[in-house]
Amino acid sequence: MRTCASTCLLILCALNGELVAEDKPAEPTPQKPFGLTERIPWTTSRVKGNPEPPPPYKLQREFPNLKFNQPIAMVPEPGTNRIFVFEVGGQMLLFEDDPDASDSATIFDMKWIDSTIRGSGWGMTFHPDYKENGFVFIFLNITKRSGQEKEHNHVYRIQVSKEEPRRFVEGSEKLIIKWPSAGHGGGPLVFGPDGYLYIGTGDGTGGSDRDNTGQDLTDLKGSILRIDVDNPPEGKAYGIPPDNPFLHIKDARPEAWTNGHRQVWRLAFDKETGNLWAGEVGQDLWEMIHLIRKGGNYGWSLYEGSHPFMLERKLGPGRLYKPIVEHPHSESRSITGGYVYRGKKRPEFYGKYIYCDYETGIVWGFRYENEQVHEHQQLSDSTYKVATFGHDHQRELYLVALSGEIFSLVPSGAPSTSPSDFPRKLSETGLFTDVQQQQPAPGVIPYSVNAPVWTDGAFIERYLGLPGEQKIKFGNNRGWDFQDGAVTVQTLFLEFEKGQPASRRPIETRLLTRQEGEWLAYSYMWNDEGTDADLVGKDGMDRKYQIQDPSAPGGVRQQTWRYAARTECMGCHSRAAKWVLGLNTAQMNRDHDYGGVVDNQIRSWHHIGLFEDVPRKKPEEIPKNSPETPPSELPQLTNPYDEAAELTARARSYLHANCSHCHVSDGGGNAKMELEFKTADEKTDIFNVTPYHGKFNIANAKLIATGDPDRSVILYRLSKLGHGRMPILGSTVVDERALKLFRHWIQGLPGAEDAPPVTDSKKLLQAVQSDDDAERSRATNELLGTVEGAMAALSAVDDGVLSGNAKADVIAAGSTNGNALVRDLFERFLPEEKRTKRLGTTIRPEQILALQGDATRGRQLFFKADGVQCRNCHIIKGKGRELGPELTHVAKDKDKMKILENILEPSKEIHKEYVSYLAETKRGKVHTGLLIEKTDTEVVLKDNQHQLIRLARSDIEVLEPQDKSLMPDLLLRDMTATQAADLLEFLSQLK
Repeated sequence: MRTCASTCLLILCALNGELVAEDKPAEPTPQKPFGLTERIPWTTSRVKGNPEPPPPYKLQREFPNLKFNQPIAMVPEPGTNRIFVFEVGGQMLLFEDDPDASDSATIFDMKWIDSTIRGSGWGMTFHPDYKENGFVFIFLNITKRSGQEKEHNHVYRIQVSKEEPRRFVEGSEKLIIKWPSAGHGGGPLVFGPDGYLYIGTGDGTGGSDRDNTGQDLTDLKGSILRIDVDNPPEGKAYGIPPDNPFLHIKDARPEAWTNGHRQVWRLAFDKETGNLWAGEVGQDLWEMIHLIRKGGNYGWSLYEGSHPFMLERKLGPGRLYKPIVEHPHSESRSITGGYVYRGKKRPEFYGKYIYCDYETGIVWGFRYENEQVHEHQQLSDSTYKVATFGHDHQRELYLVALSGEIFSLVPSGAPSTSPSDFPRKLSETGLFTDVQQQQPAPGVIPYSVNAPVWTDGAFIERYLGLPGEQKIKFGNNRGWDFQDGAVTVQTLFLEFEKGQPASRRPIETRLLTRQEGEWLAYSYMWNDEGTDADLVGKDGMDRKYQIQDPSAPGGVRQQTWRYAARTECMGCHSRAAKWVLGLNTAQMNRDHDYGGVVDNQIRSWHHIGLFEDVPRKKPEEIPKNSPETPPSELPQLTNPYDEAAELTARARSYLHANCSHCHVSDGGGNAKMELEFKTADEKTDIFNVTPYHGKFNIANAKLIATGDPDRSVILYRLSKLGHGRMPILGSTVVDERALKLFRHWIQGLPGAEDAPPVTDSKKLLQAVQSDDDAERSRATNELLGTVEGAMAALSAVDDGVLSGNAKADVIAAGSTNGNALVRDLFERFLPEEKRTKRLGTTIRPEQILALQGDATRGRQLFFKADGVQCRNCHIIKGKGRELGPELTHVAKDKDKMKILENILEPSKEIHKEYVSYLAETKRGKVHTGLLIEKTDTEVVLKDNQHQLIRLARSDIEVLEPQDKSLMPDLLLRDMTATQAADLLEFLSQLK
């Protein structure tokens, strides 16, 4: 037996006490090298300024010697030369209306009412008889108060002393009205010319009207209230005006003047016309300006502005009104309502409604005359967050920034063609030392992501530039936070020989940059030599490329590349995604090759100090979800195209990367799906859930029909071209590898108990492969006779189940199918130049009017073409069906332009005989149709399916005319321009 030498030495030591021996310490484990060893500052950035001409006006500081602490309202004091300012902190101050004013005096603090109050001041207004009674009305959002458990909104009346110095009369406060809230509380209040107090409320929730109160009149939320503060009944703080519109509705709050609001932010009466204007903050996609009308229903949360949001919800009382103006979130994200200008300094503004956006700083104006918007234009683009508008005693307009300054609009003085320093070429951006070789400038860092977004087959290289010593705020809630000047870069390459990486050429470089608090998107188009790229205009452009592809006819196929408009880019780079899609923990938690050293990106970036220091309670504690957390404990997406990875992780990662920037709470999509990778399956609302926005004629359709790909609408949308395709932006090429992934994933999910029996798709697919031409043709036509059958056929083509004549027959029959829902699935097999050029959702009337139509072909379209609905609702010389107006003499008093306008905008002018009515029963059932008959006992409607709906008068809760035509929008969407011109020519001859 062998004995360890060290053991023997220790024994000797114990025996004689003279020798001392110790084990030799183990060698320390060498630390894994970092991919990046030091921070190199990026000092060459020239991504600054704006490439567009400057707007005609700019913000000029007024009252420069004054600055307030988060001012939220500015109102002139009646009968004096002073102005009141109300601050978010609940303090009210006054100052002299003098450009040189340097002092302001505090005359009220909400804590004088109750020292335990915690909350915010949101609005104020003077009583019409303020000069006599000294009454001021204030809107407080109180989040905490002794004895109050939940957040509430309060409207108080307080009194200001008549004696100088003006001051709150202690003990004069009187609570007028209050209601519970947990966000979106409203805030504005104003007296109308009728002497009543109008108060704007919100839906009281954090998003998506979670309490479903937007259409509920049994509470005070989601409404504009109208109350009488001068004639309250005994024991009450206010009365109800006798002409308030909802007094006849059981359980409705009588205070309501309108309903269907998400978050009204600022109300203002036009003193000249009496019109009441409101700004309303939207949620996912739109910001609105409303003209407020008695008894109006402004749609939330069935609609966001004029756009469907959650149509399955119950519509409340009141006539639906669309916004007068809407802005997409690409240009406006938090509207601030303003005033109709009635001052003298800017005569060009007189009669214009001036308003702005809090987040983007853009200021707009428009005139509203004869129920039409005129002269709608951008006036200014500031860097300030304007929280409210104000005016002085001369009705001169002021913009009040939350940072404390007061501004006016003055001419910018810059010519409309003023040049900009913004780089017009990629080589001028300072991002690369060698653009052609894509060699990043010192300090610009390359990176990669776990789950790349589908970009029509392009390969992407990614970079990040942080000026100087800027740092990133790390976080796991969807994204990281960056400072002004940060630039993210994507260069996209296409293979010009399919399957040959060496043939890749750069075609586009995309920049996303944070400037003055806002993320902005720009695109550069590469020249054919690959030496540089030029800035693309703000409206984007299309360019056709020729790709060598052995599978294409003649070995070459055409691919149209969309260089997106700047507003299109921001449709995906949304607030919900924190603007930057790839730079987040789940995407960045992966290894990257830093020139031979492979290291986790988060580890490397943290090592060189790219992240802000993480606060910790104890020095030895590492907070959860910090850059110091071991990568194995951080969230991580899976590469959807890694066939060795787990199937569900691949599919969920694909949905996260391509869809979750919209389909999450408060994102851009309103299908109620929650597609973030971290969301539990049962909370995604996709598995065996009926679609909210279209079933595409799929029998028993589900978003994901577990076990049945052919009934899964998400897969259908990914598979098709044309209307209804997803993703809706940024892609016109089907991701075939993703289709295989989703088919296999869905097929492997346990089938739902209520799933229908297996169809005959398998049997038909076998018949399609028959050698008998007649049998193959019969089976092909039957298989493609339903959308779910077409899905099965498409799967068989993609998976190689069909080949030879069977494959050719299915593709030919599918790509020319009379059913557009089937045809859209197979159009990708046609050369791009041979695909149907449809008008789509953006139709330019001049494109149609410029063509000489054929009346004979137009007649065929009207009466015989599949998919054209005209004959289902209109009669011409006794043929067709009657729902809309008879068209036998439609051109007698209308020219081509007017007829086309009526088709493109069917709700713009509705003849009184064809006004649709909405009937709501006492049991909550809603019906819409033409009013055919109305008696003392019965109401008869005809719906758009020509069905008569008979309702007992005693069962009807609401019967209201609608401003929405029964004639659908976008009727010409799936037509070609030639077809539309033919139809128009036929109609224009009916005199």
